[in-house]
Amino acid sequence: MGIKGLAKLLSDEAPDCIREVPLSSLHGRKIAVDASMAIYQFLIAVRSGGPNAAAMMLTNADGDTTSHIQGIFNRTIRFITEGIRPVYVFDGKPPQFKSGELLKRREKRLKAEEALKAAAESGDIEEQDKQSKRLVRAGTKENEDCKRLLSLMGIPVINAPCEAEAQAAALARSGKVYATATEDMDALTFRTPIQVRKMTFANASKSDIQQINYDKALLGLGVSHDQFVDLCILLGCDYCETIRGIGPKTALRLIKEHGNIETILKHINREKYVVPESYEPMEAREREKAENRKKKEEEQDTDDEEEEGGSRKGDDTEEKEEDEELIPVYIEARRLFNSHEVLPDSAIDLKWKECQPEPLKTFLVDEMGFNPERVASSIEKLQKAFKATSKPQARMDSFFAVKSNPELDAKRAAKRKAEAEAAKSSKKGAGKKGGTGGGFNKKR
Repeated sequence: MGIKGLAKLLSDEAPDCIREVPLSSLHGRKIAVDASMAIYQFLIAVRSGGPNAAAMMLTNADGDTTSHIQGIFNRTIRFITEGIRPVYVFDGKPPQFKSGELLKRREKRLKAEEALKAAAESGDIEEQDKQSKRLVRAGTKENEDCKRLLSLMGIPVINAPCEAEAQAAALARSGKVYATATEDMDALTFRTPIQVRKMTFANASKSDIQQINYDKALLGLGVSHDQFVDLCILLGCDYCETIRGIGPKTALRLIKEHGNIETILKHINREKYVVPESYEPMEAREREKAENRKKKEEEQDTDDEEEEGGSRKGDDTEEKEEDEELIPVYIEARRLFNSHEVLPDSAIDLKWKECQPEPLKTFLVDEMGFNPERVASSIEKLQKAFKATSKPQARMDSFFAVKSNPELDAKRAAKRKAEAEAAKSSKKGAGKKGGTGGGFNKKR
């Protein structure tokens, strides 16, 4: 899922951190690709079915899905052709605090299954396609298929101990790769210096990608890293609930005013914003204990002193068992973002090798049922591209050490923000004069 609303917030408040560039601009770069995200995109996009039939996954003669294999194979060849060195990072075990999010996803899957069944019964093709996409997930088999494919292609694979985005961001921070390629915005929360989006989109005709610069994002928002993490938690992440009623703009304003979630909770308007009990678990426990005591007092038989004493003894035992301090869930989420489990640099050795043409052909043709001529042509293209880029020319920017100027960057950001605000004010003023501007936009 990533971080809800972060991409739009950055576009509005820190536009200088985002650049639209051609895929070819990554020539000579090593990129850590979020494998699960890429596989999911191909499972969704690489499908069969005409306009009058519900789209289905591509399958082989045995009924095994092959959409992800075709997508990863073709797109990886394109990366190599462009002079890019991809490394695919696969998810490990989910963090314990993601269990709530996983439960929500299971509930959504059950609803989608019911909706799909109803659409099939009514013959609604469009709804069938919509609901079937919601049921797509990259499971163990799909992951293992792609790991085998990539190994035969000579592409390095990393099995992250936990979240792939966190591992990819760690690779980028250590300089082993240039950027993290994923659609999930929490790659920035994990402090990847550069995030690349749209890189694994299945439509090969779309060559433009989006680069987001982490340092420029913080500068544009006017926050520190710790404040950025708290902002992302308030926006909505995979690890905990959000404070109901707080949108992206309000979240940024509150972070700037109060600095962190703890201080926000002290000053927040509880009538306007609903704070989850998991944000204040000790207070929630005290309220629950008070309610339980009140119930027991109402139920006590005041004439039976012996029973009353036993009841009190039970209360004392219960309170002793609950002496353990409960940690607010946002603090645990903060810890996961700042100290996520990743492999040490010493355990990672990235090597790109020549493909194994015969085993690769056997896998794709005999097992996956791909067209022999097309496979042979693609393997030949992969071999040529690898040889052509095995000793890539140095990038021009590698010859120059660019020194940052924080003061100048801050002035430029402030100037651009002021210009944006002026443009907004001017637009609002034009709208008030009879509304002619709005009508013109609609016609366009």
